[in-house]
Amino acid sequence: MPAERFNHVHMFQKDPYCAELWYHQHLNAPLSAASKRAGYTDANCHVAMPERSWPSLEREGMFRMPGGVMFGNVSLSFHIQQGDRPLAPTRGQLYDHIGLSLADLDAWIAKLRGEHVKFLTQTYKLGDARAVMIEGPSGEALELVEVE
Repeated sequence: MPAERFNHVHMFQKDPYCAELWYHQHLNAPLSAASKRAGYTDANCHVAMPERSWPSLEREGMFRMPGGVMFGNVSLSFHIQQGDRPLAPTRGQLYDHIGLSLADLDAWIAKLRGEHVKFLTQTYKLGDARAVMIEGPSGEALELVEVE
């Protein structure tokens, strides 16, 4: 793996450990070592807010509760939302969505519909490929792109 590569994205999640479980259940992302050790389930993934700490991007400090998943060699690093205001959906924002490649889009669509995942679009052409957009656990848009 080259040293110069795309490495990670930081994302806020309402519940980082629950988000890990969502990505594991619906998109087959491996659970982090910390989540495996803790044995998080849908029943216990909502954990208490941590204390604020520094250094921080915010003067009042930052809540730190890491979590995340890996897709290939790119990490989606999750942090707990920093206030009471609900997280905004990513569509139409500076970072509109994240793209994930997969094989057999039709099988994935059937699986995700059966799991009641929210679809943001119907299937569409993306160059020579097909794609669809779904919504993640905290409103993030995820584009699923079929590759051969």
